[in-house]
Amino acid sequence: MREIAIKKICSKLINKYGIRLDDKVALDFFAREGDWQTQHYANKVKKIYAWEINSEHEKSLKYNLPENADISIGNSFVLAKQKINFFDIIVIDNPQGCFGENAMYCEHFEALETSLKLLKEEGGLLVFNVKTQPFDYEDKLDWQKKRNDFYQLSDSSYLAKDFVFNFYENFFNIRGYTTKFAFLEKRPQEDGLYSFTTQITGITNEIN
Repeated sequence: MREIAIKKICSKLINKYGIRLDDKVALDFFAREGDWQTQHYANKVKKIYAWEINSEHEKSLKYNLPENADISIGNSFVLAKQKINFFDIIVIDNPQGCFGENAMYCEHFEALETSLKLLKEEGGLLVFNVKTQPFDYEDKLDWQKKRNDFYQLSDSSYLAKDFVFNFYENFFNIRGYTTKFAFLEKRPQEDGLYSFTTQITGITNEIN
């Protein structure tokens, strides 16, 4: 079930948008064991980098991913400092809520900002989880505050699809990118959970 969305995303990228994946270098920012999404696109790209903080998943990653995989065990935010302007595709299969030491990270918020420094200078493809209707949310005040601050809303417990598209287009625009296309693909394991897929490019490159 967890792989349905990524399969549809790959098919749409290839068949609707005419994007070749076999010449792309991809990064899975939160790889886990590689069986949720990573293994379903890893053999379609030229090379896949898989980052995972939990060393217990290393054996499974090596089993689940093809020979073109470069697996690193460590904090993805630390590993990111070693790679600049490197990837064509970044997939952020982020947890929901707050996580990390002292709950310092939330959803894809920090990972998305970090990923912009990892994409090749001309831009690339981003795939990340967007939770439009968080559950078990009412008593998690830190999560609520981080969502409200990120989305610049007084109440982010429900995000309309139009809002999502407009928000991220503006998010990338003010950071020097323009959105070539974007689409949502529903993930079946949770209500209100989507994969947001977008291709962004540097504004200067687009004008030229």
